[in-house]
Amino acid sequence: MGAKRPTVKDVAREAGVSIATVSRAMSKPNDVKSQTRDLVLDAMKRLGYRANQAAAELRRGSSKTLLVLVSDITNAFFASFFKGIEEEARLNGYVVLIGDTSEDTETERAYADMLLMNQAGGMILNTLSIPEDLLPSDEDGAYSGPPLVSCGGHRELDLPTVRTGDEAGGRLAAEHLIGLGHTNIIQVCGSLNVPPFERRYLGFRDALQKAQIDPQDERRIFGDLSIEFGQQAAKTLVASGNMPTAVFVHNDETATGLLHGFARAGVRVPEDISVIGYDDMPYSAVFNPGLSTIRLPRREWGQLAARKLIAVLENQPGAKAPLIIEPELIVRDSTAAPRAPSHGPKE
Repeated sequence: MGAKRPTVKDVAREAGVSIATVSRAMSKPNDVKSQTRDLVLDAMKRLGYRANQAAAELRRGSSKTLLVLVSDITNAFFASFFKGIEEEARLNGYVVLIGDTSEDTETERAYADMLLMNQAGGMILNTLSIPEDLLPSDEDGAYSGPPLVSCGGHRELDLPTVRTGDEAGGRLAAEHLIGLGHTNIIQVCGSLNVPPFERRYLGFRDALQKAQIDPQDERRIFGDLSIEFGQQAAKTLVASGNMPTAVFVHNDETATGLLHGFARAGVRVPEDISVIGYDDMPYSAVFNPGLSTIRLPRREWGQLAARKLIAVLENQPGAKAPLIIEPELIVRDSTAAPRAPSHGPKE
């Protein structure tokens, strides 16, 4: 096994400066004193931190390349999102590179290196975490590295953000089911450590509480939001002997798994139970029954994310102000009024 590859943190420690300073020295060299740049460059050479390439990139000039990171490039959700980014970038003379991190720390670090060495002008993040090398070295340090735009609502840093209004989406789903007469409702959730899923959960829960309906938190089902998880959630609900009259699922992929699981168990949707999803994936309209869902304008999301990053790169006024894209309720055949008045779960 060879020696571990040196990191930006190693360079910062060797040079006696912060990670943010190393980042600025590589991405915005004219914003750093020449003496500090020399310290950083000497440290990179001593450590073998891609010294030749990094030295060549310690220069003035901005890349016309945008780097987009996602956690799973095979997820169909990102197709329209990418298309929106590509369209907006092309209109403004930029090109796009797409990176799949698979939530792997070393992969994230490799892409961070591309940004730190000015191989890309800025980065759009639609991942669960921020690459470690881009985080400030001080716990309360403000971000001062290369341009980033967050699409996932990362908690670690106060970054320019373009995100979806997941709280509003959760409320829309709840209000739709409440309006149909449901009171015995549960959620099939993603991890509440992931900000979009947490916001969906809280928005939905808030609407139930305002309607004086028990949110039944003890019955919520957590999982990885895959089709298989949806199928298993259907089995769990059927086996419980205490079926709700309606279920809110945090994405369409899991909701279709739930529909399939109910069909195999002889549970009719929406006659026996209503199901509403989230995302409005292309297949949601053609599933049997058609899935009621909360639509995310994924293409517009990508366009606005690219526009935001370009505005940051070009120092446009108001570039760092957050943008929230509002979702839309799409009603199809998977939701209907309950067959009989619901009075909540049995004791």
